[in-house]
Amino acid sequence: MTAAQLAAGLAGVSQHVLAASGDPDEVTQACTQALRPHRLVVHSRQARLSTRLEHFSAGPISLNRLRYGADVTVAPAVPEEDNFLLTLPVAGSAKFTYGRDTAELAPGRPAIVGPYREFKLDIDSAFDQLIVRMDRRWVESTARRIRGVATAGPVDLSLSLPEQPAFLYRLLESVVSLPTLGPRARPEVGQQLGELVIESFLLTQLREEEAERGRVPSAQVRRAMEYLLDHLAEPISLSEVARRSGTSLRSLQAGFRRDLDTTPGQWLRGQRLDRARRLLVAGEPGTTTVTGVAAECGYFHLGEFAAQFKARFGVTPSAVLGRR
Repeated sequence: MTAAQLAAGLAGVSQHVLAASGDPDEVTQACTQALRPHRLVVHSRQARLSTRLEHFSAGPISLNRLRYGADVTVAPAVPEEDNFLLTLPVAGSAKFTYGRDTAELAPGRPAIVGPYREFKLDIDSAFDQLIVRMDRRWVESTARRIRGVATAGPVDLSLSLPEQPAFLYRLLESVVSLPTLGPRARPEVGQQLGELVIESFLLTQLREEEAERGRVPSAQVRRAMEYLLDHLAEPISLSEVARRSGTSLRSLQAGFRRDLDTTPGQWLRGQRLDRARRLLVAGEPGTTTVTGVAAECGYFHLGEFAAQFKARFGVTPSAVLGRR
């Protein structure tokens, strides 16, 4: 799935906040409410805004599709913000500045603007974007749990991001699909899916952060990790993983031992079980099944899945699902 496909799916379920507004004050007010307080400057006096904004909330996140229809600059209105904005470009181009960092955005080149430093967004008239707004408190507390530290602190991510992994788009697609569930889509389901989006995004980004600090993965190991995460539901040949990573199987195994103190197979099993637990926690009895979750996480033998799950978490998959 691409950002464009996800944005197209959002159109059918979102609240259409602005249809084609040319009023700068109306646009600023609507985008402030949906995203964050800001100042809007239209570059040319002759240019006319034709702003479209769609908005859909799910717990600690919201999905927003925004196109200004004119060349504009967006600048902050307050010193610190209460959210992170993950921008997934759909079309056109833009230049984002956050503190001293700059990023050129285009389809396949996303960026994230944090809440801590001053930002400036120079956006062209054709720039169409899907924005995932993530609550600052949830991001900071989730990062604290992932890092294993006692107190929450700043989560200062790089402005420029690599293209996001397929599993994150699938999670966002699940968020967009919530209205189609009818009465089963209770508010707590959206809350849990929103939390899962934040956790999954941070797991990827904080791993990159550790890599930059020299604590983990060589380039080949990182490519292998990304490939494994994108194919958790499939039977995976480690020889194929090594080929995709540009190395031999023996070198890949040695890299996992050196960088992560584990084997590729053990690391893959841990990721599958962690994802299974998240899906079970967010699942609905009667709709979500242990068998379905097992298959989605690459397990085709239910007994093996249940045994490995209990060994890791001390509880059976059905017990986790039953708590819902």
